[in-house]
Parts: sequence; C-alpha cells; structure tokens
Amino acid sequence: MFRRVFVGLSAAALIAVTSNASAQSLPPESPVSITFTATQIPPAKPMPVGEGKEFTVLNMAMAASNDAGNPVLDKMGGRCQFARTFDTSTKAMEQHGFCTYADNDGDQIFEQCDFLPGFPNNCKPTGGTGKFEGLQASLVITAVPVKSNYEGIVQVVGYKKGSYKIVKTH
Repeated sequence: MFRRVFVGLSAAALIAVTSNASAQSLPPESPVSITFTATQIPPAKPMPVGEGKEFTVLNMAMAASNDAGNPVLDKMGGRCQFARTFDTSTKAMEQHGFCTYADNDGDQIFEQCDFLPGFPNNCKPTGGTGKFEGLQASLVITAVPVKSNYEGIVQVVGYKKGSYKIVKTH
C-alpha cells in the first residue's frame, strides 16, 4: 500500500514539475523564424463586385513550426480566414484577415494579417491564451504557392520572420 501511494505521489510530483517547466520555457522576448504551410479549404470562387474587381473569402488550414524550437508558433495547427479583393485590370490584390493557432496544451495565438500592394506582407500576433497571453509581435511573411496534385486546391509554403515579446497586462 505504501509503495502504491509513494509511486502515485511521485508521478504527480513529476507531472507538476514537467508542467511547470514547460510553462516557464517561453522566453519573454525573442526573434522568431517560423516555417508554415497553408492549404485552402474549400476552394473559393471569386465573386465580381463591379469596376473590374473580384471578392473572395478564403479559408486556410495552417501548420507552423518554429525553426529554433521556441514555443511561439511551434508545432501549432491553425486556421486563417481572409477577405481578398482582386483588381482584374491591374492584377493588384488586397487581403485582410485573421488566424488562430493552437498548441497541444490548447493554448492559442491570435494574428491579424494584412497584405497590401507595395508593402511587405505582415501578420501581427495580437495576443493569445495560456502561456501566450500578452503576446505581441510583428512578422514579415514570404510565401510561395506550390504545385498541388489536387485540382482546385491552393497550397503554400512560407516563412514568418520577426520578433515577439510578452507584455503582461496585470
């Protein structure tokens, strides 16, 4: 009986120490380099909105990995939703939207993304839950479409580079 109680308490203590170590492993600020993939689901059909412009709503399934292993956007799955306007005559595109990522602990990161002609593509984490509460960052995005073997599905591989800091609000 004593042995079972001792083993049970030892296991509980190990779990508590491991959980605490995991929660403390997020540096308060750091540069970040993220590799991500995006898959458009389901394929969107553009809608004409007049004056040679088309409007599309995009829903993207995301996967992100932090190149340095930092917990910010490391091994996180997510979803992005964007509103895109495309000018068919000038080929200019403007896109705005939001992304939410989650890690295996259920902690989330929220991003706001803006892609404007003539400016770097950027996403700005606007906060999070759990260990990501108070997250602020500015990330420049480079993305390249890849040839997909699924007809009508758009797939992208890209990078997010910048830095973050955790700003505690209380």
